[in-house]
Amino acid sequence: MVSVLKPTKKTIESVLVLPDLHAPFIDWPAVWQAHKWAEKHDPQAVVQLGDLTDQKAWSRWPSDVDDWSPTEEWERVEKDMEKLQKYFPEMFVLMGNHDSRAATVATSVRIPSQLVKTMEEIFSTPGWTWVPRDRQLVFKTDRGDTMFVHGDEDGGTPIHKATMLGMNVIQGHTHRVSIRYEQVADKWVFGAEMGHLMDIASKGARYAAKSTRGTCSGFGILKHGVPYFIIADGGKV
Repeated sequence: MVSVLKPTKKTIESVLVLPDLHAPFIDWPAVWQAHKWAEKHDPQAVVQLGDLTDQKAWSRWPSDVDDWSPTEEWERVEKDMEKLQKYFPEMFVLMGNHDSRAATVATSVRIPSQLVKTMEEIFSTPGWTWVPRDRQLVFKTDRGDTMFVHGDEDGGTPIHKATMLGMNVIQGHTHRVSIRYEQVADKWVFGAEMGHLMDIASKGARYAAKSTRGTCSGFGILKHGVPYFIIADGGKV
């Protein structure tokens, strides 16, 4: 049984989808482009797909010689959150695998979970709805229910998850873009990957530079149940 969060029973006609941001390594021109799109089109909801933060200082991978200290990195994250909240004062935020790096390190040294703050407790963002890792966000749309997940939870492709669940699935995590439809019984479902909003020239993105498949910077739109992807192109809307 999938534990889901359904904020409303009414049909949601438009959603702005913000994929992986990886603060403090955010691609701000691309985020500004998404912000201007929201100002122009006034979506009913904004969904951030997780990996809001990168938490590079607590990665299990070897550090780079020019890495910031944990304190300096987190100070930069806090400044990014203040700026992001001004752009998107109301937003649903999923938890990604990067968002739990510091908590994972705490667990590894036997610090009990009661002593570790959640992201909701860390950031003062009253307009943001935080979706914990053990729940998924589902909106009712003109073309059926659509579930938003980070993407690393169960493995497999988005369309595999969609056919298994019998509903549309939108995810982040891979930093790639794909939209694929399949028929399930008497209906069609789609699975979609929505790229990323991370600065690919930053030290935080060095691990992705070796990928032969590449990544795609931009953001997603769900309009009347149909998914779209908008490529980041320097601020055009």
